[in-house]
Amino acid sequence: PGFNVIRLLSGSAVALVIAPTVLLTMLSSAERGCPKGCRCEGKMVYCESQKLQEIPSSISAGCLGLSLRYNSLQKLKYNQFKGLNQLTWLYLDHNHISNIDENAFSGIRRLKELILSSNRISYFLNNTFRPVTNLRNLDLSYNQLQSLGSEQFRGLRKLLSLHLRSNSLRTIPVRIFQDCRNLELLDLGYNRIRSLARNVFAGMIRLKELHLEHNQFSKLNLALFPRLVSLQNLYLQWNKISVIGQTMSWTWSSLQRLDLSGNEIEAFSGPSVFQCVPNLQRLNLDSNKLTFIGQEILDSWISLNDISLAGNIWECSRNICSLVNWLKSFKGLRENTIICASPKELQGVNVIDAVKNYSICGKSTTERFELARALPKPTFKPKLTRPKHDSKPPLPPTMGATEPSSEPEHDAEHISFHKIIAGSVALFLSVLVILLVIYVSWKRYPASMKQLQQRSLMRRHRKKKRQSLKQMTPSTQEFYVDYKPTNTETSEMLLNGTGPCTYNKSGSRECEIPLSMNVSTFLAYEQPTLSYCGVHHELLAHKAYECGRQEEAGDAALEAELDLSTITTAARLPEHGQQPA
Repeated sequence: PGFNVIRLLSGSAVALVIAPTVLLTMLSSAERGCPKGCRCEGKMVYCESQKLQEIPSSISAGCLGLSLRYNSLQKLKYNQFKGLNQLTWLYLDHNHISNIDENAFSGIRRLKELILSSNRISYFLNNTFRPVTNLRNLDLSYNQLQSLGSEQFRGLRKLLSLHLRSNSLRTIPVRIFQDCRNLELLDLGYNRIRSLARNVFAGMIRLKELHLEHNQFSKLNLALFPRLVSLQNLYLQWNKISVIGQTMSWTWSSLQRLDLSGNEIEAFSGPSVFQCVPNLQRLNLDSNKLTFIGQEILDSWISLNDISLAGNIWECSRNICSLVNWLKSFKGLRENTIICASPKELQGVNVIDAVKNYSICGKSTTERFELARALPKPTFKPKLTRPKHDSKPPLPPTMGATEPSSEPEHDAEHISFHKIIAGSVALFLSVLVILLVIYVSWKRYPASMKQLQQRSLMRRHRKKKRQSLKQMTPSTQEFYVDYKPTNTETSEMLLNGTGPCTYNKSGSRECEIPLSMNVSTFLAYEQPTLSYCGVHHELLAHKAYECGRQEEAGDAALEAELDLSTITTAARLPEHGQQPA
């Protein structure tokens, strides 16, 4: 029992010693997982655009993906990625790498994607990619490679795509891709390759897409591709190819697209050039130097559904008739900018229109040129000249004579009709704009519109009121004398016959008029009585009313006739709807 106790104590002591060690190891690995300045997403580490000159050493051993793009790395050392044996993809593009050690990629056998594009690499040693035999995608484009070793890609049997675009390659070694039997895409575009050996593509039985554009090929022989039995797309645009030949006896049934645009092709070496590609569907021949295409070549295009022929120097003679007839019956996609380059009379005219309008395929060459000179040219309008009067009888019309046509009159009518339509549209748009401005003003400033309406109504009302006042004459006025001794209001108003009289208008305040004021002057005042009272308010304090000499004479005559015991009261007719007080 004592021995068991000691054993238990020793076991617990060992556990206490081991536990901190394991914990420290876990913490150190966690701290080592994501380097400073990098971004980590699970087991993916992104150290991009950090101006790194050395690869960080604190990357976790379980890292599956590492991106070191857009940095300042200059070289890859021996066992540069030691310890990252789980790495499956590695991005090293857009750096300054110029030197790679032969064993730089040792220890990362699981790597499937390696991107080394946009660097300054000028060469690779033969065994550089030997440790990464599981590669699926290798991108070496946009570097400064001038040559490739004969065993450069030895052992890359699982490689699917290889990019060597935009380098300075001049030659491709024979059988360099022999081990790349699963390769499906090979990009050799934008290099300086002048020729290819017959066996350069040997072993590439699964290649589907081949890019050879923007190189310096001058001749093309389809017999160079006898082993590419799976090739579907072949890009040869923008080279210097002038002749296309075919010396092979087998049928290339897999090819579906052939791009030969931007070359210097003048003719095809024989009628059997396209007979070996019976399943060709897309053909690009634009921007070449073709003048015509023979009927035998056209008959071999049995599977085309997309063709491009623009930008050539087509000669619109009888040789073009076979191409035009083929284009008319072609039901696939084609460009409509196939233009005549010669003869001079037909330059710039569409090929199909030239054959149709100038009867190129129905007349001899001499008759065609005479017809081209006689018919109006598309670049200018014929000038009308007045016929000279001659006593001689008119001669019968010859072959070159042309009858005056009514085309100018028809053009004038057409132009006038268009002017009428344009004027009508302009008028309609002007009215529409005016209505729109009114509507917007009404919606945006409704208060101002109401004020304008109220002002217009007030002006009309004032105008009618002035007219009604002017129509009133003294004959319509009424003079009356009303005196009752028992009336209390009378006793309050009179002071021994010398006080002012009171004019009382129904529905308004009283207005005191000086007694010395004559009635005719008061009645001649055209303004309302209340306004008069307001103006002469200061005269109510028993002040004498001042007037001219003629008015004083009239007052004296009137006072002589009236009795002192009477009260003289004058009133204008009341306004509409009112009775005199």
